Amino acid sequence: MRIIAGSAKGKKIKCRDGFDTRPTTDRVKESLFSMIAPYISEAKVLDLFSGTGNIALEAISRGASRAVMIELEKDALRVIIENVNNLGFEGQCRAYKNETLRALTILGKKREKFDIIFLDPPYKDNVCTKVIEKIAETGILAENGLIIAEHHIMEDMEETIAEFKKADERRYGKKELSFYTR
Repeated sequence: MRIIAGSAKGKKIKCRDGFDTRPTTDRVKESLFSMIAPYISEAKVLDLFSGTGNIALEAISRGASRAVMIELEKDALRVIIENVNNLGFEGQCRAYKNETLRALTILGKKREKFDIIFLDPPYKDNVCTKVIEKIAETGILAENGLIIAEHHIMEDMEETIAEFKKADERRYGKKELSFYTR
């Protein structure tokens, strides 16, 4: 895995060996960032189920001002922190070990706001809708913000979830990206 564009273009991102980490492929990542390019500059990004930090790190490389990464697994968190340090993004990134719904509650209590929220939970969990509902409940999405859910094609994502409407959906093999806005 590598950073595709921006200030860290071509630099490698480490991934855990022997674990069920499913990093977003370069093809999907390139397509995603082409679609959201107008949102990236100076954006505050929240990367849920962060895995390697791949999406948040790509966003920082492309001009996002800040990224927060949430990951439950301690070994994955170590990899994220190592990737942040190797890329020199320590001043712009924070990584936290926490369960996603709990982390969203904490971020809401702190009155945090994010321009882009990306979530890529384990496909078997089918939790995208629940997480998006929690995002609405906590009020952490900025007024003109964007939620992007990467999920298996078998996970049915409704046209409307809480106060958010599906703006777009793209399929890549057995995965889909669903985009939600207010």
